[in-house]
Amino acid sequence: MRIPSLMLALMLTAFPLASFAQDGAALPAATEQQLDGLFAAWNHADTPGAAVAVLRDGQVVYRKAFGMADIEQGRAITPTTRFHVASLAKQFTAFSVLLLAQEGKLSLDDDVRQYLPEVPHFGQPIRIRHLLTHSSGLRDDLNLLALAGWRMEDVITADDVMQLVRHQQALNFAPGSDFAYNNTGYLLLGAIVQKVSGQSLAAFAKARIFDPLGMRNTSFREQYSALVAGRALSYQPAPDQGYEGVPLSFSTVGPTNLLTTIDGLALWNRNFDDARVGGKALIAQMQTSATLNDGNATDYGGGLELDAYRGVRKIGHSGSDAGFRSNIARFPEQKLSIIVLGNGADVQAARLGQRIADIVLEGQLKPLPQPVPDYSGSTRVALDPARLDALLGSYRLENGSAITFRKENGHLVGWTVGDDPMPFYPKSEREFFSKLVNASFRFDPPNAAGVVESGTWLRNTRSVRGKRMATVPEQELSRLAGEYYSKELQVLYTVRIQNGQPLLRHPRGEVALVPLEGDRLVGPWPFGMVQFACTPAKGCSGFTINEDRASNVQFNKVNLSAAVVAP
Repeated sequence: MRIPSLMLALMLTAFPLASFAQDGAALPAATEQQLDGLFAAWNHADTPGAAVAVLRDGQVVYRKAFGMADIEQGRAITPTTRFHVASLAKQFTAFSVLLLAQEGKLSLDDDVRQYLPEVPHFGQPIRIRHLLTHSSGLRDDLNLLALAGWRMEDVITADDVMQLVRHQQALNFAPGSDFAYNNTGYLLLGAIVQKVSGQSLAAFAKARIFDPLGMRNTSFREQYSALVAGRALSYQPAPDQGYEGVPLSFSTVGPTNLLTTIDGLALWNRNFDDARVGGKALIAQMQTSATLNDGNATDYGGGLELDAYRGVRKIGHSGSDAGFRSNIARFPEQKLSIIVLGNGADVQAARLGQRIADIVLEGQLKPLPQPVPDYSGSTRVALDPARLDALLGSYRLENGSAITFRKENGHLVGWTVGDDPMPFYPKSEREFFSKLVNASFRFDPPNAAGVVESGTWLRNTRSVRGKRMATVPEQELSRLAGEYYSKELQVLYTVRIQNGQPLLRHPRGEVALVPLEGDRLVGPWPFGMVQFACTPAKGCSGFTINEDRASNVQFNKVNLSAAVVAP
């Protein structure tokens, strides 16, 4: 609902929602109104929202806040609201490591095991620079935790992650040979900072970065239970209407768990121009792409992504944990920086940052080949849940992936390979959209038998056709059934077949797998591709799980029921 005028007046007195002092020349009124309009969907008393800052020549020219930091308590977001910024933390961890390297206290070419001997030896050294640039080959800790049966709302500590790391027997790839975004590496970097400096990463960053730059409301949160005044809570769209809370209990620092404000990040952004802390050489190193063993660039520096948007060079990073979404983007040649911090899973901070750039840099960007759809303000239509039944099933996509739809409590839920299941809302009788990934699926009209056989998956500007997959006979699937154990994860899975559907039971639940081809099945995150090893004579001996950030995770078939020992 929109905020009633009397309530809005009272809130603006205590918690301004939109207008704040700025330290640079304001944007033209028409431009400001356009930017305000991007966040109109969240400028309510019953929605989460965002804090936004735009800087030109290091000066803040737009500084506003929208929506609520705490919906239940009626506390609005302000520019001083502290947000969990997820992976934006990585650039501060990288900066800390580079400070120590600059002082000669470590070398980026040092073997990680020199500081953390508990990391397994994988046949060739993993160096500190591999951790910084996501080229270590280590499997991602969040994938491993989820595969081991953890839920993301569990309390996760560094010790929990290190326990999994100790048991790993393989890498995704040889160190330095490839790039795969990796949280494990940045957790290890945080531990190395503590080992070398004698201070926790939180204490080191406060003393060496945050305090010198005046970032008073910025800190690493080492324990999820620590009280932090003025912080935003985490939300996601509810299946019906409105929002629901999303817990976040991380107690790890390095890859995530930084709390900060748009004002703090504005001060941090200025340091890239004046290099007050670290010096120009370190700042340049942060913004220099790493190269792989074959000489190819990764387009990733020290916790920063180095790419382009519509033909203009861009440096920045985004973050996503629970319901928090964050993005900071610098356009060096245009001397423009954009900061978006949100506390709703549908606040697509990176996309909103692009739309701000579209407006502020109008005339300076290359034309978009085609418009990018925007579903943030889309209205759901009323639809009888019974009409969903003809849509349910799995559709093979032309890009080799698949998308699966099922019905939960009268609502359509879908997932592509490696994605979390997410709600899809009806835009019309045959088009359903997701606010979480700015995507939609358009189902084709049903055939004469009333079956929908195909449709089109649209994600941002990419359009992919999908065709309904045939049901695999149950007798062909029965050989997959059994118990499977992973030594690396120390976890037991059970696969069973029910009504022609392979179901994988893990310690904290059960997930449906979709037969893709042969003995290859697919599942939602973190399962990705599940490749069974089967022969006609011996059946299935095991399977491997392959996902972008954790590949070749091995499970071997076991028979626990046969291991019962008679008294």
